[in-house]
Amino acid sequence: MEQYATVVISYRRPELVAAVLEALARQSPPPAHVVVVDNAGDLSERVLTDSKLADRCTLVRRPDNPGYSAAVNEARVVAAGLGLPHLLVLTHDARFEDDLVAQLAQAFQDDRVAAAAPVLRLASDPARVFSAGGRLTAGGRAWNTTVPASHVEPYPVDWVDGAIVLYDVAALDAIGGMDERYFLYFEDVDTAWRLARSGRRTVIVPTAIAYQQPGAHPLYLGVRNMTLFAHVAGVPSYRSIPAVLRRVAEEAAWAVLHARRPALGAAWRGWRDGRRGLSGHPPEGRA
Repeated sequence: MEQYATVVISYRRPELVAAVLEALARQSPPPAHVVVVDNAGDLSERVLTDSKLADRCTLVRRPDNPGYSAAVNEARVVAAGLGLPHLLVLTHDARFEDDLVAQLAQAFQDDRVAAAAPVLRLASDPARVFSAGGRLTAGGRAWNTTVPASHVEPYPVDWVDGAIVLYDVAALDAIGGMDERYFLYFEDVDTAWRLARSGRRTVIVPTAIAYQQPGAHPLYLGVRNMTLFAHVAGVPSYRSIPAVLRRVAEEAAWAVLHARRPALGAAWRGWRDGRRGLSGHPPEGRA
């Protein structure tokens, strides 16, 4: 494996950041440089200085929390400046084995590959797969598959969950990095879609296993970002509107089954704001 950079995206969980740095130090090889982007602005520098990787860590404070994409783009520029060909993207709650990078690196023997990710299992239920790659419909609806398509060989998917991804830095540069208009949802889908349009592949490496606990996305953001993506991707309304309605119906049914009130008003506002091209942090009270 060639040298690589890592970005750890942090938000108010210093103990998780410390655990990720500890796991990174056990990789063979460990990263040549680590950028920790603190999207809350309150991470103690001791989390980095106490790490075995202290000599190669940089802390970037972003208390304005511009989001996942902005953190990746910041680290991408650092990696390119250091001449590091790959960037490992990690959220602060990622858990992974000591051979993660070695496993993911195998995928890049294929020059068409621009992004590689592991099979993700639930941290709360390690026997259960929650993402073995993502699928994207013609209407712009995205979801995670839960059954790996191969037991051994890397296989192509429409997108991968952003919790753990190893990217080819030059491939990200070629598409202008991640689109920072998305916030909390759909950044990973959009990135893989644009990589595919540039002729590059996104793959799952089924021999690489990692763990994370996905959080719930506010329906407002889910619908808004899905609608924004449909506009960016040129998905016609006769395809995108039914896809949005299906997503809303599924979430409404889940809410009713769990004795909760469906967030239909938030879904409507998300669709309207997505059509208007609103992006970034949701306006106060809309999420």
